[in-house]
Amino acid sequence: MNSPDRSYQLRPLTMDDFQQVTNLWRSTDGMSQLESAEELGRFLTRNPDCSILAEENGQLLGAILCGHDGRRGYMYHAAVSALARGRGVGRTMVDYCIGQLRDLKIQRVTLFTLDDNCPAKEFWKHLGFRQRHDITQFAFDIKEFS
Repeated sequence: MNSPDRSYQLRPLTMDDFQQVTNLWRSTDGMSQLESAEELGRFLTRNPDCSILAEENGQLLGAILCGHDGRRGYMYHAAVSALARGRGVGRTMVDYCIGQLRDLKIQRVTLFTLDDNCPAKEFWKHLGFRQRHDITQFAFDIKEFS
């Protein structure tokens, strides 16, 4: 999946990439609540070939988790290393994810970013995503039952 005018390659994210993508996500401002290896494994199994990473000469440049529920697509943890920003890595990965979802006949993709993550909000707006003000997100943490 090489891009003809870029020196980096794209490939599907796999469990073998867990440690390096987790390190990237931890080093990226605005990232929180990262998946455990078990959670990531379930996500990747449920959504094969939707999540992507970019690398160059064996060095991780960026990664995005992408999946769907059969109706809507979702992107999580979109991150590009500080040294690779401005090279089109983020846009290329997003285009890949949208293409995968389109092939699966998914018509909308949703993503979440923290309210105070201004660089992320600007990135998504720059790519044509619209910020919604008509919904409020709720969450419920399910605790493990014995």
